[in-house]
Amino acid sequence: MVYMSAMIENKNKPVLIALLFGVLAALIWAGFPVLTKMGITQALTPYDITALRYTVAGTLLLPVLARRRLTGVGWTGALILVCGAGAPYLLIASGGLLFSSAGHFGIITPSCMLLFSALGSWLWLNDKPGTARVLGTIVIIAGLVAIGWDSLSNYREKAWIGDLMFAVAGCLWGAYTVASRYWSLHPLHAIAIVSTFSMLFFVPGYVIFGQPNIAHVPLADVIIQAVFQGLLSAILALIFYTRAVEILGAARGAIFGALVPSFVVLLALPVLGEVPTALQLSGVTLVTLGMVFAFWRHAGSRKPITG
Repeated sequence: MVYMSAMIENKNKPVLIALLFGVLAALIWAGFPVLTKMGITQALTPYDITALRYTVAGTLLLPVLARRRLTGVGWTGALILVCGAGAPYLLIASGGLLFSSAGHFGIITPSCMLLFSALGSWLWLNDKPGTARVLGTIVIIAGLVAIGWDSLSNYREKAWIGDLMFAVAGCLWGAYTVASRYWSLHPLHAIAIVSTFSMLFFVPGYVIFGQPNIAHVPLADVIIQAVFQGLLSAILALIFYTRAVEILGAARGAIFGALVPSFVVLLALPVLGEVPTALQLSGVTLVTLGMVFAFWRHAGSRKPITG
């Protein structure tokens, strides 16, 4: 009996570790809009946050790019990847937080990422959607409609601008997801391309022409943003998620992405004081259910990357 109990315990241990890694990845991704919004309220600009993220991540991942270079992707693929998940994505996503809430980001951006990546996979990768993915897409759209209505009725006048920027950011990340699948890139290689080239092309211009505001913000706040954006969000969340997928498989591991909208709403309440409305709660419920349907069937061929 003791031997059998030990076998069962050892068998379940990898699954528990995978669950821990997956939840940690989802929490980090959910923390992105919350911490970014907090940084903006502390006088950092989207340009400051973008520079901090890619200076740290680009420096750390430069050896990965130096070793793997642009093998298997080329300059055209690198350009698409950088536009999809690099500095342009982050500037649009963080800029949207000037107008709308972190809670809306956490629902709209992952949803649009999934919708656009599913559409792109269908059109460019010949990955036709099944019944479950279509049903999930319909439910996600219903959730987005609820969030859009919430923006127009219960939030600031210009919240729709931020929500539109979140949708564009989601589409950009969807393009990155499709591109990384198309060129069959390892996730860390793809992120190394995105982070290093964003650092090389954005940061010098930011320093020379961008009027950095970092010097006017307390050092502790700058360090928090640099560590979270450049290390946790850009690198560690990906490592945690990839490890969870290796243990559980792509289909089950991708479900952790469906936790992000709910986690964002929960984190935004104590950190930013964003109290979700009934429409927002309805939207996050619908989006989460839709993502579970869509992710469960959509995740088999390639590990999606988010955050």
